[in-house]
Amino acid sequence: MTLAPWHTNRNREQLRTPTVIDLPLAMGHSAPKSLNASSDPVSYICSCGGSISPSTSPPTSLLSTPGFVLLFYRYWAASPVLPASDAHLSFDIQALAAWYTQQTTSLHLGGKIRIAREGFNVTVGGSATEISKFIEACAAHWSFAGLGLGPGNTDNKGELEARQRFFKPTPGCRCVFGGKASVRVVAEATPMGVEGYAPANWERVIALSPADFHAKCHQEAKQSVLVDVRNHYESRIGYFVSPLTGEPALRPPIRRFSQWPQYVKGNLDQLKSDMGGKQILTYCTGGIRCEKGVRWMQEKLGEGETVFTLSGGIAAYLEWINSEIRRGRKTVDESLFKGKNYVFDARGAVALEAEAEPVSRCLVCDNLSDRLDKCRSDGCHLVVVVCEDCQTTDPRCCHDCRDIDDACRSSTEVVEEKRKPRPMCACEKEREDQLWAKGRVRDKKTQGWRKRERKKAENSHGCVVRSTD
Repeated sequence: MTLAPWHTNRNREQLRTPTVIDLPLAMGHSAPKSLNASSDPVSYICSCGGSISPSTSPPTSLLSTPGFVLLFYRYWAASPVLPASDAHLSFDIQALAAWYTQQTTSLHLGGKIRIAREGFNVTVGGSATEISKFIEACAAHWSFAGLGLGPGNTDNKGELEARQRFFKPTPGCRCVFGGKASVRVVAEATPMGVEGYAPANWERVIALSPADFHAKCHQEAKQSVLVDVRNHYESRIGYFVSPLTGEPALRPPIRRFSQWPQYVKGNLDQLKSDMGGKQILTYCTGGIRCEKGVRWMQEKLGEGETVFTLSGGIAAYLEWINSEIRRGRKTVDESLFKGKNYVFDARGAVALEAEAEPVSRCLVCDNLSDRLDKCRSDGCHLVVVVCEDCQTTDPRCCHDCRDIDDACRSSTEVVEEKRKPRPMCACEKEREDQLWAKGRVRDKKTQGWRKRERKKAENSHGCVVRSTD
């Protein structure tokens, strides 16, 4: 199969027999070292020759792009729904996980693949040849039926365009996943954390193409409000801006997607006041978080609100605006997305082909920067912005986090069986206060509670519920 040219820089139930497979690639690659190995790295060195160095110019054609990362998902109940003739196959999620295991092994792909009863969430990377073969295999598989991707190695222009929209390819390679593929059966395709939730009506939220989303933002007849459904460290380095007011999107102070429902519930009165009678335009990285998260919000706001979401997310919008710029129909300044799009792999973030000014500032010197790093404190893992000049200064998310780290390292207290939970630092407490609408009373928790709860669930039920947000 030949891909069209493009170039642009993610019902809860206890599953008693989970599949957890981490596959080292048989290509001699090793996982890149990160400052905090338990969280996603934000930089990498390619050892397979299938990536583009950040210092080089963007590719000018598919042939000059040695590798790709694909970002795609599917909920069986969302339009276009899985045909009835294939619906029974969706119940065997172990078989679907085995199919992805076979594909990533035989094609030497890296990535993160999450299979749930409600659908799948996939990010994979490999060489251009391997990715093309993978797309052919996907198009011929029952789980992609009804999406208009065509059978196998198609040369139909419409089907090729449908594949481009669905898979959302960007430059990358297997090394951005540390040289391995992780295939897991999980409770939710992406964890929103609401027990047993499924949208009452998938059609209530209207999906817009990037072009229609762009046009809708410019409509003056009715006021609009932009809502970012991503985590706060993602929206720090890039976000949509209203072309009418110049105001950035509403960016909730959540650290993971499972806090989105807390934010909506805790701020519901204010959200109703801010959004009442307006067009609500929502977006996330690739679309999957908006699928359920935005429908959940719409149900809480009430039936009278009109909610739109960006189909394909920021990834699709950047590809569309790049295409418009290449054709001379738009300029970089006309892009409504400013900054970079955070991605959950070692590339850290991707952006438009043309250089654009950062929207974020270095944590240390306060100069404009979009370079990502991690807080150096043990157990923190918070993604921060640190420029090249300041990366050697031992950056921390806040002074309190440094003090906590120093205290923990100097402590002589012996903790039996398990490590003492790390206290929450000042900047995280401030964010949590905003998340919980300040006055709301909640149980006291410290960082690490999710891991303990997951371990407890594993011991009690033989089940692992993993977070991929």
